[in-house]
Amino acid sequence: MSRRLPPLYVEPVMPRWWDRIVIVLTAGALVLLGIDMGLDDPTGELARTLGWVDLGVCAVFVADFAVRFRRATHKWRFVKRNWWDLLGSIPLVGPLRTARAIRLVRLVRLTRIAALLRRVARRYDLPIPGRALANIGVVTAGIWIVAGLLFFWFEHGVNDGIAGVDDALWWSMTTLSTVGYGDLYPLSPGGRVVAISTMILGIGVLGTLAAILATALIDVRERGRRGTRSYMLKEHVLVLGWNDKAVVAIDELRHDPRYRSTPVCIVADLEETPVDDPQVRFVRGLPSRTETLGRATAGEACAAMVFATDPRDPRSDHEVAVVVHAFRRVNPDARVSAELVDPRNREVLVAAGCDSVVDLNGVASALMTRSVLDAGLSEVVGELLSSKRGSEIYRIGVREELVGKTWREVAHDLLERGCTALGIVKGASIRLSPDLDTRIAKDDEVFVVSAEPPE
Repeated sequence: MSRRLPPLYVEPVMPRWWDRIVIVLTAGALVLLGIDMGLDDPTGELARTLGWVDLGVCAVFVADFAVRFRRATHKWRFVKRNWWDLLGSIPLVGPLRTARAIRLVRLVRLTRIAALLRRVARRYDLPIPGRALANIGVVTAGIWIVAGLLFFWFEHGVNDGIAGVDDALWWSMTTLSTVGYGDLYPLSPGGRVVAISTMILGIGVLGTLAAILATALIDVRERGRRGTRSYMLKEHVLVLGWNDKAVVAIDELRHDPRYRSTPVCIVADLEETPVDDPQVRFVRGLPSRTETLGRATAGEACAAMVFATDPRDPRSDHEVAVVVHAFRRVNPDARVSAELVDPRNREVLVAAGCDSVVDLNGVASALMTRSVLDAGLSEVVGELLSSKRGSEIYRIGVREELVGKTWREVAHDLLERGCTALGIVKGASIRLSPDLDTRIAKDDEVFVVSAEPPE
């Protein structure tokens, strides 16, 4: 007889915009707590105002918990995992504002830190060691409270600086954190024993916390190198697929002043990142899969370059077409350029959704031939295509005052601005060296040669 498996638990996922609101409100709630704890008068006008603001924030937290509870596939397991979120939603109004010592109870709001870290980790796929941090948090809280209570027991009535439990808790926190302001110190033998123990334990707690965070940071770097992370990017350039030409393409993009700061993300089925550049992200997986594209935030990309897996195999064109089609499903508006292996497959890539299809083998062959017929042509073309030196080719819009003018007038205007006009882009057609009397329409664009990107 087979063992019955427990139902699969899936953490409820809220919309991205809602997660951002909760993250911001959580940070704001922690700020409100810090301000409120520093008030001398818990019943003053400012305190009441903070209380009402905090009440509204807590209402959002409770609503968020309720919606996620309703969406949870297993209610009890959801409560076991997220009860800290509900505990951290206790508002700063009512009887909790009556006395200084009782106000310390509101430090349970610090549990919102755990909620904040978990929310950020889930949204941005960060490997925050939640269980380890929770354990160290519980241990730290226990040491802090026990040390404070013992210190109050030994020092109350002996030490004039210890008027209440809140003073003892303040002392234990500064000692545990190894800050030690020196405003409070033990006078009794028992208090000194408590102080020595707290200092020793504080060093251990801080060392453990530093080790946990260091391990998490190393894990982030390793996951990035292996391509198992997800990224939240926007207006970035995707490199889909990989071969040796992709290295040159990324290098050229990095040297173009227009795109020097544009994020680049490689999506390829490789063991680890092929580029040792902290500014270039890597997502491991087949770029034809929606899940893989989702980890690279493909829907927010501004452009994509698709490379053939094997530039010598014409069948790679069909793989490229599948990748382009998958990308177009999640991002129909981005610019897509694809590498073509067999010229006979050009229509396949165009039909898949490519804006530009580049026959690199054909371009190389034609350049070899023209370099024999016209000496120096390869150097000229290399300079025009490279972002590292000399002038480059740019595609720019036509200024409003030039609409309706002839190509002769537009070329003269561009020449005065330091640009050499090459041709006009009219819709889907490109006309190089057009007739001088050709009129410029409103949506036309122009190819120019210039040392700097034209304004």
